[in-house]
Amino acid sequence: MNKKGKIILTFGALLLVVSSCYNDNKEEIYQNANNDCDTSSVTYSGTIKAIVTANCAISGCHSGTNPSANLDYTTYADLETSASNGTLVNRINGRGALMPQGGPPLPDCQITQIEIWVNDGAPNN
Repeated sequence: MNKKGKIILTFGALLLVVSSCYNDNKEEIYQNANNDCDTSSVTYSGTIKAIVTANCAISGCHSGTNPSANLDYTTYADLETSASNGTLVNRINGRGALMPQGGPPLPDCQITQIEIWVNDGAPNN
């Protein structure tokens, strides 16, 4: 292959590589994620308890005989205490130690649901 052919081949390969690159936009990728997030009827029993049980009231964290910070989130009372003093929302939003500790942050939808519940007075409903 001559020099001109190598240049054309190299340029073509480079063009192919560059054209295959793109920048994902989080809003475009997850454009339907918020549509699936029910924030219209957030309740402790129907929404919050399941989030907390799966992410906070697990072994070694906020449950059992020696729960972290002496807060047992398997009970409404201890969760309501953290909700009313602002600790719950601060921690799930990363103000202070990010919770759940050692795990990934909660999905935006679950954070929004918890914030709605707290802003409504954290009712035991």
